[in-house]
Amino acid sequence: MGRLTAELWLPNLLHKFTDAGWEVAISKAEPPLTEEILLAEVAGVDAALAHNADEWTERVMDTATDLKVIARTGVGFEHVDIDAARERGIVVATTPGSNAETVADLTFAMMLALSRKLIANDATLKRGEWAPILANNVHFKTIGVVGLGRIGRAVARRAAAFRMNVLGYDPFVEAASLTEAEVRGVSLDELYAESDFVSLHLPATAETTNMVDARVLAAMKPSAFLINTARGALVDEAALVAALQSGEITGAGLDVFTTEPAIDSPLIGMANVVASPHLAGNTKETMEITGEMAVDNALAVIAGDWPDEVVVNGVYSGK
Repeated sequence: MGRLTAELWLPNLLHKFTDAGWEVAISKAEPPLTEEILLAEVAGVDAALAHNADEWTERVMDTATDLKVIARTGVGFEHVDIDAARERGIVVATTPGSNAETVADLTFAMMLALSRKLIANDATLKRGEWAPILANNVHFKTIGVVGLGRIGRAVARRAAAFRMNVLGYDPFVEAASLTEAEVRGVSLDELYAESDFVSLHLPATAETTNMVDARVLAAMKPSAFLINTARGALVDEAALVAALQSGEITGAGLDVFTTEPAIDSPLIGMANVVASPHLAGNTKETMEITGEMAVDNALAVIAGDWPDEVVVNGVYSGK
């Protein structure tokens, strides 16, 4: 029926294509796939399962003349040239909601680890010292959730269970909806100034790039923590390093970085930073759910019948 390109991280799901008579071409390269790798592999491909950082450029799409769908695993699509895909009638599909609860889990894990000084106390014990480091509560504190989509709302639900005061900012969410979710809508400036934890849940766009800059960090409480499990581009990393060094804020939990892999980032070596390698949305369970949804999206697009809510570039089935 068609030819598919995929990466090695979806081996247990590709039988859905072979069962339907598809030819499956698996890239030998490790993700993410660069433009040059894709240019050499996409000729004759009808559908692609794409890693979040694969470089689906206009040049790649011009080479993939049979391409009908790029099925992303996850909700991000900043490395896909959306305009080029739309012009060519190529559907770009994501997996909305598939990892929202998982990202919210790690967001809260970082908040708890930072506030309770879990990493520092663990390190002390492992050095053979019994010297408890006094920490702070999370319950009853104020959290500011920037972006109230599926992930932001999942974080807000967890915060409510900890009896936290939940502030929220999202210009695309109606005030009545925020009230129903027990979130008090405020301006960004008010959120930064009042929050003990600021948690980011926005896509990387021209408008949001470096939105957390030196001005914002200076406006936050000296006792506050910044949590970013969304996109590295949201934070001016040089400004964050300076703020953490000077004590303008107390700490940060970071799952994402401006440049990845971020092995050499000065942030990773800081004692007041808890860091992880862009895995907030990845657990064994969630990767299975997300992968299966991406596979089903690709098959549905080729069949001409797919749910419009997974399409991010305005190319619809017309059903």
